[in-house]
Amino acid sequence: MDKKKLNVLKKLYGPTNYKYDAEREVRLYKEESLTDSERELLREMDWAANQLERLTHDSCLYELIKLRNDSRLTRERIMEGFIAGVGGSYPRGLSSLVSYYTMMNIPTHPYQEADKYAACKICSFSADQKDGFWENISQLKYVLYLGNAYGSSPWGALIDLKEITELPPIEATKDDVVTFNQLLFSLARSHEGETPGEYEKRLSSEKIMPKNKYVRRGILNSLAIVGVAPNVCLPNHFNKWTDYETMVSQEEKLGNTKGRSDMEIPWAAWKGELKINRDIAKELFGEKVNAL
Repeated sequence: MDKKKLNVLKKLYGPTNYKYDAEREVRLYKEESLTDSERELLREMDWAANQLERLTHDSCLYELIKLRNDSRLTRERIMEGFIAGVGGSYPRGLSSLVSYYTMMNIPTHPYQEADKYAACKICSFSADQKDGFWENISQLKYVLYLGNAYGSSPWGALIDLKEITELPPIEATKDDVVTFNQLLFSLARSHEGETPGEYEKRLSSEKIMPKNKYVRRGILNSLAIVGVAPNVCLPNHFNKWTDYETMVSQEEKLGNTKGRSDMEIPWAAWKGELKINRDIAKELFGEKVNAL
């Protein structure tokens, strides 16, 4: 999506450009705030300002698992999009690595309350939303185009991947591949005792990826979820599901997550001496990974 289109969406989904629908508990964004030419661009994009869907634990899980049979969602396509996202030519591709992981690995299950959390112990679906909540799909799609990731939840993964099936495949550029490998080499150069926070500062200073820190952290957490960036708590692997309750029980043991919502496991449990898992990186990204 080009800059002109993103600017229109940024204006549409501005922090004050909405009215609240109390009945459905969702924000409705005001298309009338746009100029005539901006509204025309939305029509050319075939973009609905407010696409509302009611989601439940069971419906999201059913639809997400069903997507495993969609031939448009190949591993190669998802990895290519992620590389293009890291490189910067296609930020929309960043979210789908974790979404694909969730789709391929999440087990079929009924909602099961966690012992300490008001959420499903398997997939993290919120207790107060399990029987149904309204989501503004359009606004969520917009933030996915900015490079944000919501694929660790079944509803986020579903919304992400359903749109991916309707988009043309993306080929990473040569510059994207170079940047992606620079990130892997940066992780591989990590030193013993380096913490996730210290590494993020180093990564920022290396200026490998000109993205905001939250997008960078999302990239690192995605690599941790699929096992490319190992951690000291859990044996993560792109073919292995880890229940939500298991994940957060380990998070409680970490000092860098106390009182914070921005530093999450598994990335929070990475240590510099672990560097990267070369075998998983090569298995996932194939020939796009240079010699490590």
